[in-house]
Amino acid sequence: MPPAARPASLHRTVAMSLVLAAAYVVLGRLTFAVSVEYGNVTSVVFAPEGVALAFCILFGPRVALGIFLGQTILSLWSGPSLLGGAVIGLTNAAEGALGGWLFRRMAISPRFGRPRDVALFVAMVFLILQPVSASGGVLVLYLLGAIPTDLIPAGWAPWWIQGLQKPLPSLDLVPSAWVHWWIGNSVGQLLVAPLILAWSVPPTRPGAPKSRLDFMLSAGGVLLVAALALSGIPTHPLLLLAVTYFLLVWIGLRRGLRGITLANVLIGAAVTWAGASGAGFMSHLSVADRLSNVGFFVAAACTFSLMLFAMFEERRLLIDRLTRLASWDSLVELHNRRHFIERADREVAAAQRYGRDLVLLMLDADNFKELNDQYGHAAGDAALKMIAEACTAVARQTDVTGRIGGEEFALLLPHATLEGGQELAERLRRQIAAAPVQIATGGLFHVTVSIGIARLGRRESLDALMRAADRALYAAKRAGRNRAALAD
Repeated sequence: MPPAARPASLHRTVAMSLVLAAAYVVLGRLTFAVSVEYGNVTSVVFAPEGVALAFCILFGPRVALGIFLGQTILSLWSGPSLLGGAVIGLTNAAEGALGGWLFRRMAISPRFGRPRDVALFVAMVFLILQPVSASGGVLVLYLLGAIPTDLIPAGWAPWWIQGLQKPLPSLDLVPSAWVHWWIGNSVGQLLVAPLILAWSVPPTRPGAPKSRLDFMLSAGGVLLVAALALSGIPTHPLLLLAVTYFLLVWIGLRRGLRGITLANVLIGAAVTWAGASGAGFMSHLSVADRLSNVGFFVAAACTFSLMLFAMFEERRLLIDRLTRLASWDSLVELHNRRHFIERADREVAAAQRYGRDLVLLMLDADNFKELNDQYGHAAGDAALKMIAEACTAVARQTDVTGRIGGEEFALLLPHATLEGGQELAERLRRQIAAAPVQIATGGLFHVTVSIGIARLGRRESLDALMRAADRALYAAKRAGRNRAALAD
């Protein structure tokens, strides 16, 4: 569940709203600094919308106040006017709050670990949120342009019409303005919001390679794409997009969601600058073609990379889940017999190769059938879970634990002497005997275990070690149960 599900205090909401307003103004100024004049001032990628959506997702709809404040202040410099900016700010605030609500309602994960998360996020941005924002913003521009200037009092001019973004004087300019508003804001959200969300949650791939060479190759690939986009080398946009695809696939596999969203932003910034300035691989294109190429390039790269990352991540999680199911006992939360044998075989081979000590404990619940008959199978399951918890509690980090039969467990102790194995077995036996097990009716009962202890010594294999520990276990049973016995 995204962090926005946690209730935020009033102070935190106010603080995050002010941070959002400041970021909205700063990024808005930078955006308009690289905007182009095409019918009106057109932002190629409107980054503040991405920050606004991410904040509403992370901190809840109440921080949408920061969107209103940021857009209103931004209008002092960029237009269309302070009054118009306030109305646009209300529209964008409502759109941001709606986006945060839809993100949670659709159960989209900020980790984007499934293709459905990416598909729903892209559809939400392009088909719901930005049609709302574009319609409200263009309507304000048109209404401001439709009011005759002689009806505006002279003292109201600074509040009415000012800044770079001018009102729309005629209806035929509305469709083009709406499309560019829709694309610029959509790409801004698609580019920036996943980056913020990716860095707001712990990574799901702690084992991903993070070598210096890996980082240098990733950074070098991004710099190469940026250089191709900004240099004067003749490069077809589709060829550059294909190179970008291959790079993003590699970064997604090696660096995870954080790496791929950061690469998207850096490459998107280079392509946006090329489109806004008319430099690099877009120098031969008209303004209209540059705008459409930038929108298509950035939107296609972001969507493709996020979707492919989600597909690989879903596959990885499925493999991890299947591996866990194949090697884990879900009832007692220990390794199953197959996985225990595999791990133990490797430890025995290493101990034999390097002459290390190794001890095996095998334990079995005493009178388990009678316990099941008296209290029921649910109580038997509870007893097994308690035994497994005790094994986990006493085991060292290097020890291997597992359930190898119905009520039979094993602990393999690498680097342990026979005396150390005896000490651990006694501690485990006492802990299990002292721990009460609760039954459904509210009563309590106790269960004991018998333990067999065997040292690797001159035994040639894991099978021989397990047979020795098993003989010691049954010797403990014959001696009266609730005790530990040593193998010959």
